[in-house]
Amino acid sequence: MRNTLTLFLLLLLPILLTANVYTLDELIEHGLEHSLEIQKEELSVQSSKSALTSALWSFAPEANISAGINKDFHAPASSASLTSNAGIDISKTISLNDPSYFNYRKALLDDQSAQMKLQRNTSEYAYKVFKAYISVLSSAKKMEALNENLEIQNRVWEQSKTLFRLGKNTPFEVKQNEIAVMNSEISIVQLENTIQNARSELFSLVQLKDEGYPLQELDIDIMKDIPAFDSSNMLQLKLLEQDIKKHDLNITQNSLNYLPKLNLGYGFSRKVSGADFDFDRYNTVHSAYLSLSYPLLSFFTNRESATSQKIAKQLSQLNIEDTVQQSQSEYENSTKALQYLMRLDTLYAEQLEQASAQIEIAQERYRLGLIELLELDKTRTSYIDATLAYENNRYEILKTQESINYLISNPILGKW
Repeated sequence: MRNTLTLFLLLLLPILLTANVYTLDELIEHGLEHSLEIQKEELSVQSSKSALTSALWSFAPEANISAGINKDFHAPASSASLTSNAGIDISKTISLNDPSYFNYRKALLDDQSAQMKLQRNTSEYAYKVFKAYISVLSSAKKMEALNENLEIQNRVWEQSKTLFRLGKNTPFEVKQNEIAVMNSEISIVQLENTIQNARSELFSLVQLKDEGYPLQELDIDIMKDIPAFDSSNMLQLKLLEQDIKKHDLNITQNSLNYLPKLNLGYGFSRKVSGADFDFDRYNTVHSAYLSLSYPLLSFFTNRESATSQKIAKQLSQLNIEDTVQQSQSEYENSTKALQYLMRLDTLYAEQLEQASAQIEIAQERYRLGLIELLELDKTRTSYIDATLAYENNRYEILKTQESINYLISNPILGKW
């Protein structure tokens, strides 16, 4: 029984250990669920879909059902004083400049734009949480290095005091080592404040209480091939293109306003009536009409409206060109930065490998009594610095990769 319980606890241990760790995916999903901005965008999507459905219903013909009772208190005795009627009227008018058609097209564009905005804001939110998460991870890594460095500085200080008592160094060297310890402690206090602020920003962003658990380390996958710049997939540009499509619709609608008003209509009416609810009289009417009219004084209004729409379209086109230029420039800068960081990654990896080899040599030499602890600690400090530089550079690579994905509207971390 005891062996079974021990085996069960061993199997459960990884779950218990990972339960008290924050993961990036969980934080992003929690934040998306509770973000007021995302909730507003989701409501906007629902509203746009409702408007689109309403625009579709505007194509339906008008249908009215009527019923009535009429009591004539002064009717002659020879005629019925109570009459009743019921009927149905169905009619539909089609015009050359049908507002229903243009309202539907605009509602369709608004629905597409609302979904794009939701997608863009979701990606933007995930990118913000990702950057805040990386900031905390990077600071935590630096804190580990500073704590190790403080231990080394304390050992160096203690060793210098021992050497001073033996008359092998000066008070100046002891003081210098003491100052190095104080500087390390100050750096740790400053970094603790930085970490606290970074965690506050992160958990405020995801609207979650910080229980102080550590953040799970990320798997850093360096892109071998940098994605090409493709403006056709950028959501920001797609939204501007939606504006141009709406301007085109307005221009087309405005152009039709210069033409005479041509309306084609059809109506159907079926009524039954009679005295004392007999409903013995029937009346069916089919009607069709074609009308042509031209508002004489609307020409100038239409002209100014058309001019305004054309100017608005030109502004949107300029915004697209400006956005493409700025995005391409930002893309080029980011790709150059990424290539630089990747070259550094290779160099830092080599430096770290050499520092690791030096530690093994120094430890063996210290074991054989060939070097003092001070020299061994200096080697360890070099290894810590190399490790920190390597890790920080890889975090920068990850941030730069995702900044490129965010710029060209690729999913953040392949998900959002």
